[in-house]
Amino acid sequence: MNNNILLEQTHKATGSRIFLTPMSDRHIQHLILLARDPSLIDLMGWNTFFEIKDTEEFIKNISAFVLPYSQLSQPVILGIYLDLESFPIGYVVLKGVNMSLLTAEIGVAILDRKHRKGGYGRLALKRMVKYAFSELHLQTIGATILLSNKSSINIGKKLGFIIREIMTDSWSMPNGDITDMVLMEVTQETWIDR
Repeated sequence: MNNNILLEQTHKATGSRIFLTPMSDRHIQHLILLARDPSLIDLMGWNTFFEIKDTEEFIKNISAFVLPYSQLSQPVILGIYLDLESFPIGYVVLKGVNMSLLTAEIGVAILDRKHRKGGYGRLALKRMVKYAFSELHLQTIGATILLSNKSSINIGKKLGFIIREIMTDSWSMPNGDITDMVLMEVTQETWIDR
């Protein structure tokens, strides 16, 4: 992964700003602590409880891809920072990059509870999609989201993601329940850069 990546995005209406950049192990460990919030399991659909030093397992989990056009590749994992001198509030990941088909999957999570409703996830998603289209020259980016996570689905729609499929009974939750997922995709043609 390119450790020199530094992406910035500003919300035009509010002036809120985020920075996306690779994280040190210490910053990943901070995210592991934040991820221990039980409410995240219902939003993300996987067990978010990791040992503090288990940064590799955390990275493996957030880098897992599910779409059939994805392939094994080095993920681009960036921390979401409000200030480069502080700890990240979440992460954004571009995973399963397939340079033959010019596709990838994307995931974003605001793990810091006090920043979940601030629009930072939308800013991070917007900036990473822009990076994928302009720097990596990808054509299609997919996301799978739990059908119950209406907030994330709405964010995707506002940015031009289109629901391609409701994948019924396709995801096993940590408690053993089987739930539905939504497959959304955005292309350079449907992308809304606003």
